[in-house]
Amino acid sequence: MLVDPAIDVSALTVSAPAEVCTVDLDALKGDLRGLSWSPDGRSLHLQTVEDRTIAHDFIISLDDRELSVAFGAPEWAATYWARKSSFTAPGLPALRMEVTETNRRTRPAPFAGGFANGGAQTPDPTNPVDAYEAEVMLRLLGIEIGNWVNGAPMAGETFGWGPTGSGALAFVDHPGRLYLMDRQRHKRAIARVTGATLPAWSDDGARIAYLEKAGRRRFTLKVVDVNLR
Repeated sequence: MLVDPAIDVSALTVSAPAEVCTVDLDALKGDLRGLSWSPDGRSLHLQTVEDRTIAHDFIISLDDRELSVAFGAPEWAATYWARKSSFTAPGLPALRMEVTETNRRTRPAPFAGGFANGGAQTPDPTNPVDAYEAEVMLRLLGIEIGNWVNGAPMAGETFGWGPTGSGALAFVDHPGRLYLMDRQRHKRAIARVTGATLPAWSDDGARIAYLEKAGRRRFTLKVVDVNLR
């Protein structure tokens, strides 16, 4: 357990990732929406959302590694998620993420001649049209924490704050590699992690959970232990 609220990620010892269970979204329905630690650190709340409005809630026990249906989200899950996904570091109001929104104009050439010639399309460079792409970027202390292009940004999807007052952060980059960062801008990668999403750092700082891509609609829930040297 981490005692000092200030965390230097370069001084942490992090275990190899341990598999907890498989998350099959075809069986659970919907898309990933949230991952929250219980206050006692013995279970996790997983939420999926179907058709953007229908929430499905599940509890994952770390004691027996079983996933079970929950009838609604527990109160502690909402409390944890609000802290995890805030743009401001818990307990450090001066440490805040920068949100940048950019609209860029692109000029792709439209196609002429339909889908003739076995489906081949013929570009018409004499008749360009304007198109735009929207980018939303999150940065903390100048380091990119999340980036969405023509997507639906979701706070907490790419990051999760460490314990209150620590100023530490777990985040994933575009390929889904997992990193830890502190308020001194120290950064370190967690080995053997790719395709990760929804990193969640437990309240006591002792563990970080995340979901790792294992197929088109399948993920593996994994946990790493975190300790000071």
